[in-house]
Amino acid sequence: MTFQGFSEFTKRSFTALILILCFGGSYLHSGLLFSLILAFVCLVILATEWPKLVPVSPMHYILLSLVYPVTPIISLIALTLHYRDSNFFLPAYPFLIAWTADTCGYLVGKACGKHKIYPSISPGKSWEGLFGSFVGVFLLNIALVPVITKSTIYTNSILSIILLGLYSLILTIIAFLGGFLISYLKRKHGLKDTGSLLPGHGGFLDRFDSVFFVAPVITILAWLVL
Repeated sequence: MTFQGFSEFTKRSFTALILILCFGGSYLHSGLLFSLILAFVCLVILATEWPKLVPVSPMHYILLSLVYPVTPIISLIALTLHYRDSNFFLPAYPFLIAWTADTCGYLVGKACGKHKIYPSISPGKSWEGLFGSFVGVFLLNIALVPVITKSTIYTNSILSIILLGLYSLILTIIAFLGGFLISYLKRKHGLKDTGSLLPGHGGFLDRFDSVFFVAPVITILAWLVL
């Protein structure tokens, strides 16, 4: 790793640590505080980041924003307010899935990512990195799914492991598509990052793009299964 690469990794790691402390601390404190922080993030995105990616008329902007990012934020808040007290890890699950996919994909991609998926849109994303994301999500699910569902049904047979693997693959692809969408919009409008509030990451959308795609899926699954 070059000095510039090491400096960028250090910057990303420090910002990630701050995010973990802020979001993790508020989540531990109360579901209400965590929900308020999510609402604040949504306002920042809507005011400073999302307009640069979708420069459309005010009416179209409002309608589009209701789908993304407002719906994902509402999903996260609904999970927090409804499930945090009874199923502590469930509201944090979209974050853990998305950030595990992002982190493992980034590390594996930096280490051995030679085969790019779509370099003209997202030059940093590789098939090797995507596989690293899948492995990370799969291992996370092995540990968390039994805790969240309060059951061992997902890990007590070969078939269950295969199904968990397919489930992990689907979540990995959804998380990837979330990042890919924002990368496409950034390239389309000549932007490197959606913002500059998070050193080494860019803006909130650069860090939450995968979370926002995963969140509605997890919310629907929670309502159907739990």
